[in-house]
Amino acid sequence: MTNILIPPVVKIPAGTVTLGLPACPVNANIAHRWPTGKKVDIRSFSLGKYAVTNKEYRAYMKAAGVSAPSHIDKDGFNLDNQPVGGISWEDARAYCQWLAKETGQPYRLPSDDEWEYAARGGHEGRRFTWGEALDPKLTCFGGVAAPVAVGSFAPNDYGLYEMLGNMWQWCADLYEEKSGGDKAVNKPTGKDTSLNRCLRGGSYLTTNVLNMWIAYRHEDPPDLRHECLGFRIALGE
Repeated sequence: MTNILIPPVVKIPAGTVTLGLPACPVNANIAHRWPTGKKVDIRSFSLGKYAVTNKEYRAYMKAAGVSAPSHIDKDGFNLDNQPVGGISWEDARAYCQWLAKETGQPYRLPSDDEWEYAARGGHEGRRFTWGEALDPKLTCFGGVAAPVAVGSFAPNDYGLYEMLGNMWQWCADLYEEKSGGDKAVNKPTGKDTSLNRCLRGGSYLTTNVLNMWIAYRHEDPPDLRHECLGFRIALGE
């Protein structure tokens, strides 16, 4: 096996989650409303303790011969322990496929349902991973200059760091398969919007508090590389 860096993962217990709680406020000023009330059974799986870092992605670049994302060497974004950004869904999937091939383990992107279940940390219905109020002492958001190092804030009760804020996280699913009828509209790369994938968690650039709720689901084309788009790995069939 190639000498690689394997991102640490946390075992998430099996359970049931009611998605989309709390419900989207009636007068919410956001691009996408989310559905509420679907109960989903989640099998046990593992999820990245942190978002994939620059150090881990650099090791992948060297081993797999892939090109560098836009901000990995930019001042303010280039520390080893910062989350890698500028990653498309296609890039994130390729990383997981490479890691799976190198290790013989079923690494992949998390499903949208798995992400929400894990983010809640066993506390169904919370607005945020830590409780009901948004606090800059608890995560990185608000249009700041750059993401902070992973592990800068306290983890949720499953031991996962920065599930909200710092870097948007790609999920495996097509947006329109999870959105309860809300249509995908973002097409900065020109692709058919039906191909857009789910993103969760908000980022250091997020300014609307509702975009930071666990329940909020965003969408972008699978080939979009934006500085605030990153990912974490999942493990399990």
